[in-house]
Amino acid sequence: MKNIASSEQLMMVAVNCPGYVATSNNFTNTVGANNCKSCTNCSNWQNNKCTVNLFDSVLTDLDQG
Repeated sequence: MKNIASSEQLMMVAVNCPGYVATSNNFTNTVGANNCKSCTNCSNWQNNKCTVNLFDSVLTDLDQG
């Protein structure tokens, strides 16, 4: 069974990710906002995965922080 990240995890990772590249310039760091940064609006997020392999390490850092 595949682990699927929650929308909150996708937002938290994007806000803290050094590799986040927005697909447009109108996203905010306010988690939960309608226009919040999220992995889903990052150009490095394709087919529900991070193409630069940062998602797991950023999520782990958040969990340990």
